[in-house]
Amino acid sequence: MPDPIPCWRCGTPIDEASLPVRHAEVCGKCNADLHVCRQCTFYNPRVADACEEPIATAVAIKERANYCDYFKLSAKAWPGAGDAASARARSELEALFGDGASVPGGADAAGNQSELERLFGVRKE
Repeated sequence: MPDPIPCWRCGTPIDEASLPVRHAEVCGKCNADLHVCRQCTFYNPRVADACEEPIATAVAIKERANYCDYFKLSAKAWPGAGDAASARARSELEALFGDGASVPGGADAAGNQSELERLFGVRKE
């Protein structure tokens, strides 16, 4: 059995009963349209009209249902919670600066400043 295909907006697996995705199909959790450019394998925001299919008609709103005949459901449309590198970077930032609850200039400011000086070799005058 293939892996479930996540909704492009919320990541909830698309119900197999909804396959193939029709024009009016929506996500059962977030109610997002599913027959959209953002859910298509040809969607690529780095190319013209954000579509890698060269003869597809341009669609203005990539998050709204459309009637594109080239639509092909993508399992990679949902960006997820991030990749391992971004998770590692976030945890390092939280270790350095805390969870964001400390007040700037408070008791943690001196410790954070010395850690920044250590990391970047710059002293605040």
